[in-house]
Amino acid sequence: GCSKGHGVKKLCEALGVAVSEELLALGDAENDAGMLEDAAIGVAVGNACPMAMDAADFIMRECHEEGGAGLAMELFGFDA
Repeated sequence: GCSKGHGVKKLCEALGVAVSEELLALGDAENDAGMLEDAAIGVAVGNACPMAMDAADFIMRECHEEGGAGLAMELFGFDA
């Protein structure tokens, strides 16, 4: 099948990134749920749909329009 989660897994394989150990995924929609579940840290932004929130490990108050991606990277120790 084709999905965002599958695409991210393939990219991580090509880059030598362990999805379940090294990937921070950020999402807001139903098509992000698989990616959020598979990632080491799955983060849903504040305006995410219920399915994405359920799949995430962490739900931010901020929405992606408010810089949620950059803030998530700072909170979890990733260099922007």
